[in-house]
Amino acid sequence: MSRRPAVVLVHGLFGSRRLLWLEYFKDVRQCYEAMGLRVIVPGLPWAGSLEKRARSLADQLKNEKGPLHILAHSMGGLDARFWINHLGGAEKVASLTTLVTPHRGSPAADLVCNSFSPFRIFNGVQSLTTENIRDFNARTPNLAHIIYRSYTAARPLHELPWIVRRYGRHIQQMEGENDAQVSVASGTWGTHIATLPCDHYETIFLNFWFNPFRARINYDPMPVYRQIAEWILTQEK
Repeated sequence: MSRRPAVVLVHGLFGSRRLLWLEYFKDVRQCYEAMGLRVIVPGLPWAGSLEKRARSLADQLKNEKGPLHILAHSMGGLDARFWINHLGGAEKVASLTTLVTPHRGSPAADLVCNSFSPFRIFNGVQSLTTENIRDFNARTPNLAHIIYRSYTAARPLHELPWIVRRYGRHIQQMEGENDAQVSVASGTWGTHIATLPCDHYETIFLNFWFNPFRARINYDPMPVYRQIAEWILTQEK
């Protein structure tokens, strides 16, 4: 009997595998299992540095046999790249699909770390500055035997939640269209599949749009997750 294709769901900064009964990727695990995939969901240090999170990922996947298909959200894509290049993950990984990952850092992290924001104390935020990720990329090239794919996201500034709109405005000035945390330019890596019409949080089923005076079209990311699973299944035939 052949083994089921394995997908690893890697959460982003300030996330966790599960909070009480709420899973970070909501119903994605159940959807993938119903489609015939074996799903692995590591839990990484929620605000840890890039290296700390990558080492945790390596430890949790050390007994897994490849090929593994990684689907990573936000900072999780950088954690996966660190593990692949520097901690032995290259031997197991067939593909890495990233969803709104700041592959070139985020001006939002620059803004936070150069201000009096309380978020500047977190090592994870410090890891994501454009300078730190520029250094990271210089020593973490793509590997020829791994397929790299990326999805980005963007909404117009007036459709970004007001609690993060200042970040969206800053990123727009620096890098153009964005999802309030990551620009399309920064999120594009390997083969760029699509720019989704949503903000950063909608990609994991969170809606922070609290504006009683203006409506916006809701976004359901589940079709994209299904599309990714269908692609993984074609790779394993």
